[in-house]
Amino acid sequence: RGNFKLEERTGDACFFGQAAEVEVDADTGQVRIAKMVSAYDVGTVINPLTHQGQVEGGMIQGLGFALMEELLNDEGKIVTGNLGEYKLPNVVDLPNHKTVLVEDHDGPGPFRSKPIGEHSAVPTAPCIANAIYDAIGVQITDLPLTAERVYAALREKIGCGAAKGRP
Repeated sequence: RGNFKLEERTGDACFFGQAAEVEVDADTGQVRIAKMVSAYDVGTVINPLTHQGQVEGGMIQGLGFALMEELLNDEGKIVTGNLGEYKLPNVVDLPNHKTVLVEDHDGPGPFRSKPIGEHSAVPTAPCIANAIYDAIGVQITDLPLTAERVYAALREKIGCGAAKGRP
């Protein structure tokens, strides 16, 4: 057992970034994440197995937030009543994922570590949104980035009125 008490903040933090390679079906708006790369400035990694679990778990959580998780409401009442209607990522949704760790051994934590925790979920949704923008040339700012939203954005881009309810 041991204790750790931070006497002074050093200003060091965990820095991170992600890149995604996406495939977008222009006929349906369906998005497939082909590859993800996550990079983290982590100081000293104390437990590599649980650290990688945090990295991968956060990426999966961010993937769900980006592409599928949505609470629907009707005049303030939640109508997404169960997990059958609330889509969560499963194994077939997961992309090929590579992790790059930069261990600079200069963190404020025990053994000069830096936090990972929720940091691993933070960059995923904007990363995927920007990859979709790069693929189709339309910035979609509402999450989740469902096939319906991507399809509507593509139709709007080419000037087809179907996205606004016109034939």
